Amino acid sequence: MNETSENRSLPEAANYFPLEQGVYDVGPGLKDFGLDLGNGTTDQQVFQFDGNFFTCRQVKLDARQERLSKYYRTQMLSADVSTRILRFIIERLTLEHPDFFQLISQSENDIALYCKLTDETLIFDQKLRLTRVERDFPAPSPDYHDSLDALACQIQEDLAIISQSPFGRDWMAAVHLCQANNWAAEEKIGQSFQTTHEPVAGMKNSQRDADAIVNTIVNKGPFVRFAWGLTTEAELNQHPRPCLASSSKTDRQRRFDPQHPSLFLRVERQVLWPFPEQQAALFTIRTYVTDCHQIRENEETNSKLVSALQSMTKEQLKYKFLNKDHKAILKWLTRNYAKTKPSTKLSTAIKRLYRMR
Repeated sequence: MNETSENRSLPEAANYFPLEQGVYDVGPGLKDFGLDLGNGTTDQQVFQFDGNFFTCRQVKLDARQERLSKYYRTQMLSADVSTRILRFIIERLTLEHPDFFQLISQSENDIALYCKLTDETLIFDQKLRLTRVERDFPAPSPDYHDSLDALACQIQEDLAIISQSPFGRDWMAAVHLCQANNWAAEEKIGQSFQTTHEPVAGMKNSQRDADAIVNTIVNKGPFVRFAWGLTTEAELNQHPRPCLASSSKTDRQRRFDPQHPSLFLRVERQVLWPFPEQQAALFTIRTYVTDCHQIRENEETNSKLVSALQSMTKEQLKYKFLNKDHKAILKWLTRNYAKTKPSTKLSTAIKRLYRMR
């Protein structure tokens, strides 16, 4: 596997900026999957591949070496749900990316999927249970636990599966989350949609609301939605309990420093694919990280980011870990415009900022 040459053949990452309205919104925000959001055919792909593939791959390998059960959990994941979703993943990968994924054999006994980017061949039985992996290099440590684990390590997205019982109870049946955004697979596995989203400030999360959302994503769609936040670190894995290698970081080091500004917009593209016959849904979670220096140089995107930050409540700022730094961040974002003639929208945002002092 030649990562350098493969990186050159991979496209640039898609560009998503879900702040077009300049308002922070915690609603479902479900859009029809496949809607053109400015990235052409890439928007029609469940699984997106770009030049960041090997970075994402390494994050997943590092996470499993730290402790796989910290990042991958299943609970009451039925064989029927698992098989249907595994088949869907394989079908989408071979359909969307035939240059990277090929079914090289399919017999009465097994199915072999060749994954070009990792140079691994995954061998499944007819029920899509992983039987072995063929590779010409050392196996990751630990080696793949099962089929879902193996497939999750061939893609850039994280994965989650929601199941629903005939009596309406729902639960998180699987989570493969190596690019964690301040939440943990260990804490969310087995929880209902309502319980999972209890910490989200400002979200309508009554049992009735939660049931309605779960019924929608299990029986309708597919959908795509976006979530975003700001972070002072570019790392993809921002697990709430850092690994020992990064646990020396202090709160002061994570704080925004206007003298040495380090700030990134972290956007999640979430695809929600329904499986009504199995009463389940697959979530794919793809993380994009953009340096806010780039956003700051563009008055239009900068004004929308400033406006969205100013629209957040105290509770939402605290939930997003911005309550201590939001004024310093806003000042830094608007500093270059304070003595110029920015757009009306940004000018209004600057005036609001100075009234906050």
